[in-house]
Amino acid sequence: MVTLNSTATLDLTLQQLYVHFPVPGGLVRAVDGVDICFRHGQITGIIGESGCGKSVLGQAVLGILPDYVTRSGSIFYRGTDILADNTALPGFYGQQIALIPQNPGDSLNPLRRIGRQFDDILQTAGIRDKTDQRKQQLLDFFGLPDAARVLAAYPHELSGGMLQRVLCAMSICCSPNWLLADEPTKGLDETACGVVYENLQKIKTGQQLGMLIITHDLQLARSICANIAVMYAGQIVEYGPQVLTDPRHPYTQAFLAALPENGFQPLPGLPPLPQEELPGCRFAPRCASCHERCLQAVPPVLHRSKQPHLQCRRSMTAALRK
Repeated sequence: MVTLNSTATLDLTLQQLYVHFPVPGGLVRAVDGVDICFRHGQITGIIGESGCGKSVLGQAVLGILPDYVTRSGSIFYRGTDILADNTALPGFYGQQIALIPQNPGDSLNPLRRIGRQFDDILQTAGIRDKTDQRKQQLLDFFGLPDAARVLAAYPHELSGGMLQRVLCAMSICCSPNWLLADEPTKGLDETACGVVYENLQKIKTGQQLGMLIITHDLQLARSICANIAVMYAGQIVEYGPQVLTDPRHPYTQAFLAALPENGFQPLPGLPPLPQEELPGCRFAPRCASCHERCLQAVPPVLHRSKQPHLQCRRSMTAALRK
């Protein structure tokens, strides 16, 4: 177990995090050297193209990676490296950090009543709610006033919107310090997306916690996230509050320019293959501003109190001049 010397905080600090999947002929570098601090009390959106490593990063934080993956680095929480010793903080997963599942149909047991499934979660934290008061308060909070009927129902007896609210209530029933939502609006129609937006806003305003939202939905990210982390080929290339309004990294600029509302300018080329090991910047082969050094060495990361997290030589030089 590795312990930080500094004062323990509720922040999640990732240091040199690597997650590699063995495949015939090599390794898939899903997460490849991530260094970042996610602040407790803030909502951070994690965006990027499909396959960039967003969901694997979330799985590493949640501690739900399969056993066969190769992982290294550190995830510090309250002064403890939870990646090195996940028994150091009993009840961390599910109690101190919880997941808002993507699909109610895959997350709820169709053979058990909603109330019983609530009790299963509460019991993991040693919480007893014989009178259903806690459960009813949570359901009321998410706009389900007829809580007794909801708790007595089976999942198939509730609408999709009601089930989304139930999952949100379950996610905070043990009062976690962190929530992670992986693609909460994926595959949903406009009405269902509106329910998700509403639920996340309720959590934002009513709970003192940190939240990581992995998403392709930039409207959601704009509306609720204080900071945005941009992933590309297993690395976080840019992070800060200005990402969607004043992007600095060439990839972020190209990614946003490809959106329909910005003229639908397709990104040139393709991302590197997951098994491909590049000596320099991962985005260099697609970057209009690339020069020889970009191809030869990975750019350092800019970490300054008044500057965003940035991994690009050209953009870093411009940022330091400001």
